[in-house]
Amino acid sequence: MADYGKLADRAKALQRAARAGGDVSQAPPSDPGELYERVKILVLEEADKANLELRKRGMVLIERVLSPSYAGRLCLSFGVSLLLNVDYTAHPEGGCRIIAIISGPPNGAEIARKEFLAVNESPQQERLERLGEIPWAKESSPQRIAVKIVSGLLAGEFD
Repeated sequence: MADYGKLADRAKALQRAARAGGDVSQAPPSDPGELYERVKILVLEEADKANLELRKRGMVLIERVLSPSYAGRLCLSFGVSLLLNVDYTAHPEGGCRIIAIISGPPNGAEIARKEFLAVNESPQQERLERLGEIPWAKESSPQRIAVKIVSGLLAGEFD
């Protein structure tokens, strides 16, 4: 059963944001390669933050694996059992679809996969994110995607 009260609140927030300036349903067009590179840099920064905590606890660190990396693909390992591959495809409406795959035992089989739609930040997106009214806006910023990817690697699964 649909909760029409919540849907009405979302519609109201969209109307307010639209009056405040522009079409909020679409993020500004961007070069998918540049957006993916931004996510890649943020993933490496998040891995460094995670490594500080792992080091404090005397655990194995997240490391970048360069040998299978090609054409922009990012590969990270956590110990000897988990391997994370992060790749992207261009999205027709702007932004890019980022695919993170965790492989592990036995035999390097895929254990988890998560797809993210990355879009550049915009004032309208930030305004709607604060209101919490647009579901895709909550998961589409490069910073949040990077946090989810590194967290997923440490957990061995994506939520």
